[in-house]
Amino acid sequence: MTENRIHKNTFIILIALCMGWTLLYADRTALYPLLSVIGDEFNLSSTMMGTITSSYFLVYVSMQIPSGMLADKLGKKRLLILTFIIAGIALLGFGLFAKSYMLLLLFTAIHGFGAGSFYPCAYGIMLNTVDSKQWGIGAAIVNLGMSFGLIVGLAISGPLYLRFQSYSGIFIVLGLITVLAALGFYIILPDVKNESAKSSNSKKAFPLIGILRNSNLLLINTAQFCALYGYWTAVTWGATFFQEERGISMELAGLFVAIVGISAIIPSLLMGRISDKFGRKKIALILFPLGAVTIFLMAYARSNTAIILSLIAYGIFGKSSWDPIAVAWAGSHATAMDKDALGTAMGVFNFSGMMSAVVAPVVTGFIRDITGSLVAAYYVAALVSVLGGILVMFVSEEPQIFGKDAALESST
Repeated sequence: MTENRIHKNTFIILIALCMGWTLLYADRTALYPLLSVIGDEFNLSSTMMGTITSSYFLVYVSMQIPSGMLADKLGKKRLLILTFIIAGIALLGFGLFAKSYMLLLLFTAIHGFGAGSFYPCAYGIMLNTVDSKQWGIGAAIVNLGMSFGLIVGLAISGPLYLRFQSYSGIFIVLGLITVLAALGFYIILPDVKNESAKSSNSKKAFPLIGILRNSNLLLINTAQFCALYGYWTAVTWGATFFQEERGISMELAGLFVAIVGISAIIPSLLMGRISDKFGRKKIALILFPLGAVTIFLMAYARSNTAIILSLIAYGIFGKSSWDPIAVAWAGSHATAMDKDALGTAMGVFNFSGMMSAVVAPVVTGFIRDITGSLVAAYYVAALVSVLGGILVMFVSEEPQIFGKDAALESST
């Protein structure tokens, strides 16, 4: 592998992981423009509608650390394929059998269970496959699937519902594609072996406590929560906000939110590459305050033009551009501790970030219930993003050296 170019076989692996994210994001975001439809059908309050998405993320988040640990011990590829199939089956159940509010919550939660292993497995594979000097661009390529899936899910669900007057078929088709994708992963993805697994006498324990005690990882993980809080506020409630408070039609409301994914594609690749060359911290300190401003402007804007410009700006400076920097930065600090624990580290990292997806939809719905508007919820999300920028100020650019390398360095 050259310094500036990713090897062809590695690139194919990254594209496969990118397509996995595309499917999972399309699976989850197809629901968001339909929240008001489902709410009307089942006579739900805003808090109850927010609870549908939160039930997904509550289970999804609870899977992050256990699945990361299992991925390190049992194999990232094997766990990814099995749980991806579960995610697809849950979507089929949502489309075919979810005829009550409780069944909606149940199948949404099962889908979260199945999707919950993808992050630690996918980024564990990426970090083990890509040269460490290219982790930023490698993570950015995988992350593109989030933008693609966001675009697909938000763009198709509203128009398809209006065309067929039913949301069930959308999830049935997505479920079938998700199950079939597992076969592609079986063919393409490598079996990543940890060095500790090469010895049959290895008694190595999970390094979870060390990861939780690492101050740099703690700060990065908390900053990830702050970055994703604004993202999930905008994505889960954006279509409803634009429909009901800005007078935008259902066909266009989902497309408006999808602008975030469209505008993030090139910037996320650039930010990942730039951070590989010039450092993670400098770029992060620029992104967080700009991201906060764009979230504020989403709610403050009144005209369609101003709303579109704020969404484009958030795609450029928001969560999607921070993500590859955060993955590479966390990976560097985790590798310095234990390079065989990347699945666990990525599980803890995504657990921290995705807790925002549990909190943000419900808190946003609650704010809407008590104020009658989503504007205040967007302002809260902007403040949370500012907090993330403050936390990043205290993260060390370079990781602390542990173990044998630390002993060697101290003796020189």
